[in-house]
Amino acid sequence: MTMIRLNDSGVIFNREEHTYHLEGIELSGITSVIQRQLFPNEYDEVPEEMMKAAAAYGNSVHESCELFDREWVNDGTVEVADYIQLTHSNQLVHEASEYLVTDTKHYASSIDKVYRINQDTFTLADIKTYGTFTPEKMERAKWQLSIYAYLFTLQNPGAKIDRLLVIRLRSKGKDHISEIIEVERIPANICKALLEADLNGEQFKNPYSIPADIRAQEMTIRELIQTKQQVDEELKRIKADILLRMEATNAKIWETDSMRITRKLPTQRESFDLGRYKTDNPDLDLSDYMKVSNVSGSVLITI
Repeated sequence: MTMIRLNDSGVIFNREEHTYHLEGIELSGITSVIQRQLFPNEYDEVPEEMMKAAAAYGNSVHESCELFDREWVNDGTVEVADYIQLTHSNQLVHEASEYLVTDTKHYASSIDKVYRINQDTFTLADIKTYGTFTPEKMERAKWQLSIYAYLFTLQNPGAKIDRLLVIRLRSKGKDHISEIIEVERIPANICKALLEADLNGEQFKNPYSIPADIRAQEMTIRELIQTKQQVDEELKRIKADILLRMEATNAKIWETDSMRITRKLPTQRESFDLGRYKTDNPDLDLSDYMKVSNVSGSVLITI
């Protein structure tokens, strides 16, 4: 297998003005595309001074981590100590920081971290210093990293992406956050469609957008899920207590006028390991013995 070396995009990034240029032509940054196409009102209610302070803190953390990765210099901050621990425990081998990618015509951006997995496979990561990581910020990070992955593979033919990660680092006031979150990659064709819509001055139709009437029920759904979790935990505790007391008295059944409690005795359950049997007998055709059942569709909601 040939060792893939990352190609230089040729893009010049101006940190102070946060602009990208290629052969004298200014290119649009990916974060601005995401902002105008998907989250146009995200920061409308945030005071400008707060945004400036957050940006300054985020830049300092990025620079500290970049200094460590490029020159092995630990500046003594808590964030760098956390970063070192996270990358070590997750076996992330640094390949590049602030790696510039582009479609060579219209768009460019800088990927916070590129880690090498093997000769042709990489993990991309973005460092976030938010105090609160809302679902909207998670969605934004997913789009950001997915478009990065799309441009990364365009720029480096043959390269594969293993994972997309958000690295959360924050040590400010009472906040101490140090974690890695893996995000699901949005397919390349959808990322391409977003960039094409933006280039043509059109509004991108987000296939993942939640209908307004469902979004309006988010708080109700969240409260119901949390209530169910609390109820399930309390019922589990009560049932565990009942089981202990029935076992202590060797009771099999307890009854009231409106409730019946039956103790199930310990037993063993045998099951056929189909997966192992197929592995051990790869040449056997089991289709005549397989029972196929329809499974209804369902919805998984996470909070």
